[in-house]
Amino acid sequence: MNNDSQNGQSDASVASNVSYFLEHLSEYHDSIRNIDTYRTLHQFISKEVAGVSELLDIGNGGVFDYDTSQVGSITAIDLFLGELPPDVVAKYFPRNCRLIQGSALALPERDGRFDMTLMVMLIHHLTSTDWRSSWENARLALDEAWRVLKPGGRLLIVESCVPWWFFRFEKPALWLLSLSIKSIFSHPVTLQFPASMIKAELEKKTSKVEIMEIPKGKFVLQFGFKVPSFLTPAVPFAFDAIKE
Repeated sequence: MNNDSQNGQSDASVASNVSYFLEHLSEYHDSIRNIDTYRTLHQFISKEVAGVSELLDIGNGGVFDYDTSQVGSITAIDLFLGELPPDVVAKYFPRNCRLIQGSALALPERDGRFDMTLMVMLIHHLTSTDWRSSWENARLALDEAWRVLKPGGRLLIVESCVPWWFFRFEKPALWLLSLSIKSIFSHPVTLQFPASMIKAELEKKTSKVEIMEIPKGKFVLQFGFKVPSFLTPAVPFAFDAIKE
């Protein structure tokens, strides 16, 4: 399989993510608005991005998990944003936002441009053929988000994380899970990491890292379906890192 064009993310993963999120954009907007866990995330992120002048929303997916009116200028980047028809852009994207089609693993932006870089529920979608290469994709995405950040700027990550015991099950089972998920769901294959792995990677870049668990509501999305949150060990975490 040729992965070079996406710097490590498998062609199958790219194609699956593009097709799924293009087809389910309206559903995800409804989920952000109606599911309690995502309303909590929206409130949290809105507070964190308020007053930011230049924001890069990486892996935006056509969905804004925050109040866009509180940000000066937003650059949204994802694999399929260039394919959206004008009426969809007009419906879902605010006027203070420019759209770029591109990969989180090779951001088409210059060094040190943004006051804040934002990743919301992105890392677990950067899957490859095994857990090690999937983690390398996550690390590369963090490197790229850090590269385009101004000194003194913030990288804010909101990510669904799993405990270590569950991750130990996921690691060897990724290939089998991939086959099972593809045969049942149209949702892309995902791999969630422990919060401590992401925190440790950020601490290689800066001493100013804060992490907090965000309480789940009664429901979450799993493979695109609304399910009771007690059915999954995954928990949303926020990671806030300042570029020194």
